[in-house]
Amino acid sequence: MVTLVRSAPYVPVTDVEQAASHYESVLGFRRDYAAGSPPQFAIVSRDGLAIMLRLVDDTRIVPNERQGGTWDVFFWITGADALCAELRANGADVVYGPIVQRDYSMREFAVRDPNGYILGFGEPIDES
Repeated sequence: MVTLVRSAPYVPVTDVEQAASHYESVLGFRRDYAAGSPPQFAIVSRDGLAIMLRLVDDTRIVPNERQGGTWDVFFWITGADALCAELRANGADVVYGPIVQRDYSMREFAVRDPNGYILGFGEPIDES
């Protein structure tokens, strides 16, 4: 039997060290891996969910928001209010929320990272 066991979004960035440091100090991720000096690639994670950061020329970075999208990465979580408060206290650029998205039965908020990527966080809510 084949099982998919993990996934990680691939996020191109202009400075891997700066991006990884932001994910660590502001968003509460930990650095699991870094390659190169200065780093050309890194993996950061929180609670077993990873993001891959890869150095690219900044002219190729086009976050989804600039293409009409909402988020570049979305995490289903518990404790949306507490996590938003934690990230805000750490200096995160909170784009919106927490708000209730009734169409999706989610309590959501989003933050923007230094490269312009939007990370959405949503907690399922029971509206029955």
